[in-house]
Amino acid sequence: MWSILRNPLRKSFGPLHRYGHGYPGGQPGVNIPFNMDNPMRFTLIYFIAGFVGFGAPALVFRHQMLRDVKPA
Repeated sequence: MWSILRNPLRKSFGPLHRYGHGYPGGQPGVNIPFNMDNPMRFTLIYFIAGFVGFGAPALVFRHQMLRDVKPA
């Protein structure tokens, strides 16, 4: 019975075994979608991403709360 199950189990758990301790590389910043070579550019991108991620929804919420709604 184990010989019948061995191949399907090996196929499904193969990737888990291969990347059991994480993906290769081992250096911080290897898997991010932007370059960290220039510190000023990284800071600018970090602040822009922070504003879009947190500030824009807050501004939309504020706009919705402050707008004048008249009953139909």
